[in-house]
Amino acid sequence: MKYLDTTKGKPNIGLALGPGVNEFVSEHPELVDYVEIPFEQLRHAPEVASIQEEIPVVLHCASMSVAGFVAPEGATLDAIADAAAHTRTPWIGEHLAFVSADPLVVDDSTTPSPTNLTYTVCPQLSEETVARVAENLAALEARFDQPLIIENSPQYFEVPGSTMPMVDFIGAVLKRSSAGLLLDLSHFLITMLNTGRDPRKDIEKLPLERVLEIHISGLNKQSEIVWDDHATPAPPLIFELLDLVLRRARPKALTFEYNWTPHFPESVLKAHLQRGRQALGLS
Repeated sequence: MKYLDTTKGKPNIGLALGPGVNEFVSEHPELVDYVEIPFEQLRHAPEVASIQEEIPVVLHCASMSVAGFVAPEGATLDAIADAAAHTRTPWIGEHLAFVSADPLVVDDSTTPSPTNLTYTVCPQLSEETVARVAENLAALEARFDQPLIIENSPQYFEVPGSTMPMVDFIGAVLKRSSAGLLLDLSHFLITMLNTGRDPRKDIEKLPLERVLEIHISGLNKQSEIVWDDHATPAPPLIFELLDLVLRRARPKALTFEYNWTPHFPESVLKAHLQRGRQALGLS
């Protein structure tokens, strides 16, 4: 089994696990240092962990409901801890979002269970949520041997009850937590475009010194809303933002999330990996 060594001071380049990644890693080991695997995929298809015989694994997660008001099940947290120990992931990435909500009460005949939204939802951007996230992170960090890093959510609309923009929300959360930042540049740009803010100005307002990992993926526009899209290449502005971030940040990892299609152009993937390596000073 191979494990990612992040103690040597140099950053690493990775791919999110998806169709064709196993073959690409075997054919181009010089371009990829690790593969990022969702805990949920490992839980339901443990055989995907076999890729760790060839390349190290970083664990990603969408089950802790960090920005929610309904706690995750203890059994789920135990399973995440087991996966983290087995993979020896250097950290656990989790979304600054929620996946569980209060139960939908249909009648009084049974005790209702929390609602599983099956998708990470951007929370209300408010002081109340900041306080809850800080409380949740403190409780969660005590359960794991690995550090937690939190990933900014894509914002598709103005969330009712919000009192601050996304960049201020992220900054407020990190001020009250020891967690690192998993800066998803595509999520960030999506938020900027959907809320009418300037991405070049707002990127400078983030606590970039807390960035431990960066995500890059594509995006598209439907019905006047910009959406996350892991099946299309990142636009040039994403790489411009990456260069701005790297003026202040010293991330340990850069992950390309092109994992929603088996038809992603290999020439583009290689070019983007090489562009990422150049930005990080690896080539």
